[in-house]
Amino acid sequence: MSLPEDMVCEVLARVKDEGDLFTCARTCRRWSCLAADVRRRRWPDHRSSFLSGFFIAKSSARSLFPTPASVFGRDRRLLRSFFPDAASGLLKRATPLAARHGLLLVRLPSSGALLHLAVCNLLAGSCDVLPPLESDWKYRDSGYAILTSADCSSNGEQKSSSSYSSGYSALFKVLVICSNSDHQPCTLHTFSYSEASWNMPTEIVFNPTKVGICGPFMHRNAVVCHGTAHWLFGWDFLPPYASRLHTIDVDAETCQVSLTKIVSPIIHNVHIYDEPQLSVAANGALSLIYMERPGNNVQGFRLKICTRKDDEKSEDDGPVGWLYSRVVELKPPNQIRAEGLHLTFLGEKGGTVVVRDNYMNFYTADLETGVMEKLIYHGRVSRWMFIPFEIYWPTF
Repeated sequence: MSLPEDMVCEVLARVKDEGDLFTCARTCRRWSCLAADVRRRRWPDHRSSFLSGFFIAKSSARSLFPTPASVFGRDRRLLRSFFPDAASGLLKRATPLAARHGLLLVRLPSSGALLHLAVCNLLAGSCDVLPPLESDWKYRDSGYAILTSADCSSNGEQKSSSSYSSGYSALFKVLVICSNSDHQPCTLHTFSYSEASWNMPTEIVFNPTKVGICGPFMHRNAVVCHGTAHWLFGWDFLPPYASRLHTIDVDAETCQVSLTKIVSPIIHNVHIYDEPQLSVAANGALSLIYMERPGNNVQGFRLKICTRKDDEKSEDDGPVGWLYSRVVELKPPNQIRAEGLHLTFLGEKGGTVVVRDNYMNFYTADLETGVMEKLIYHGRVSRWMFIPFEIYWPTF
């Protein structure tokens, strides 16, 4: 006996946590539509995605580490536990590289000059193995992005499942930017589900003397905003602390590559700020998040957020201005002594920040309130290894 829709809505309206509401949405298509309507009414200005866990890209941690109220439960789950026996064996030694909208890009064990990648859908339990990619570079020095059809469409609409082709279980595109021996990007490789093959590699040529950049990728996993994949690149904590930060930008639909200099209102000093991170604000704007350490008349840890001026277009690799947006004070749990505490900013997704302390404990922090919640011990992890896994509501 099925319940009337008004009764189901009444039940869903009493679900307090967004993660629990998403779990209810997975019951059936009818509940999915009703839960989505409840969410829009309760959180009209909320982001379309929320952080449900994260992966750590290293050989000893092929697991999803859930965040509080994760749709995957409270306990850590091995990656292969999400898939049937055939795929689980394949993923036993996989290394996570990038994630977006419930999809996870992983590297499969390989040897020689071939890079083997697969795209995993954790909610559907499907795993699509991509054709091998010939490479003479190290995958650890590369930047990765996995894009959905909505990212690649000029109108931003998700295609229906009837558009699936070539035997793949989802609609996606994969971008790989490899670096040369000087850690600078040199080649773009693209794979599309519709073509079922890697395109001819695109050589990336930037004039380093003109733009004055140096240093490696600052994060492996691209931040996608308005149909463009962005990687943060360069240093901005070298004396005299003038910013040398740039974004490498790849249009998801055309795969055109560009380089944009960042002109931030925050003068970055390595003794005051942790390295900044790219993010997407609740209003969809590309943002930079800086974490300010105690000192310089600052008692605790604060997040300073700058937002890109999207109405200001860059021409000929020129700079794009960023506006100082707001400050969020991080509030550690009461049982945590702030004295002597050192935090490292690992990443942000869907309004949730993840940081690590000097004792290798992890914390989540709400980007609106700054309230922190302690997670379990995870060991030494850098931002390069940190891959946030989001749940995307429009998928339902």
